[in-house]
Order: sequence, then structure tokens, then C-alpha cells
Amino acid sequence: MFVRTARETDVPAIATICTEHWQGVSEHDIGADPVEAVVADRFDERTIRKEVRFPDDWHGWVVAVEDDEIVAAGGGGMTDSAAGEVYSLFVHPEWFGSGARTALLQTMTAQQVVDGAREQWASCVDGDDSALSFYSEHGFDVATRRSHDGTSVETVRFVRSV
Repeated sequence: MFVRTARETDVPAIATICTEHWQGVSEHDIGADPVEAVVADRFDERTIRKEVRFPDDWHGWVVAVEDDEIVAAGGGGMTDSAAGEVYSLFVHPEWFGSGARTALLQTMTAQQVVDGAREQWASCVDGDDSALSFYSEHGFDVATRRSHDGTSVETVRFVRSV
């Protein structure tokens, strides 16, 4: 398995991985309508294609590849001169436990440290047990909890020193 910067040809796979993960962990907690709104806003192929082609103020998408298949996708960037953020970090369900998420997190962390990050932030929906344990296992501490997009579900914000 290796990690590389995403290419335009990776967009459908990135969209599928992100959408399936979000639907799988969030629909029972938030409900189908809010989940579909998030998917349409954040994981639409047009949106991802634009982010792959022109990353603007973040580092863009990175992907984990095994046997020419995209098995995980993530993206992050700097939120200020000393803080990085993991914006997205999703793995195909068949690849949980493969090390793909860890490899992507390491890549995003390296990108952010090079840009001056001293701390790194991440978030997930409360109830996404996989993400909650992943971030805790990688040295993140819970910093805050807040309502997720006006729903009764909370978003858990994590932070760690890097």
C-alpha cells in the first residue's frame, strides 16, 4: 500500500468511499435527510474534482492505494500558522484495520508540520465509534463537543500536539 496525492481519475472512488462511510455511520444518528445534504454538499464529484484540481487553501486530497484500487481518502490543511486540520479521513469498509487511515494521517501530519503546525485538529460525529477510537489511539484528546449542523447529534472535536 502507498499514499499519493489524488488525481482527477480518483474522484469517483473518493466520492464513493466518503459517501458510503458517512451514510453508514451517520444515518442512524442524524437521519437520512441531513446526511444526504452533507453528502451532496461535501462529497459530490464536482466538488471533489474542483478540490483535486485546485486545492486553494488546503493541501488537497490524498489517497491510499492497494493493487491499483483507492482504499482510503483524506484531506487536510492549515487553519492558521500553527494549527493543522484533518478535514476528511475515510476508509473503504473492507479495508478497516489495514493501516490505510494511519498512512493517510501520517501524510497529512507531515504536510502540516512542514507548513509550521504545532497542533492538529480533527472532528467526527459522536457515534462514529471507528473514528472516535482511531483519533484517541493516535494521540488526539477531546477538546470540545458541539451540535452538528443544527441537529441533536454532537460533533466531537479532537486536538493533539504534533
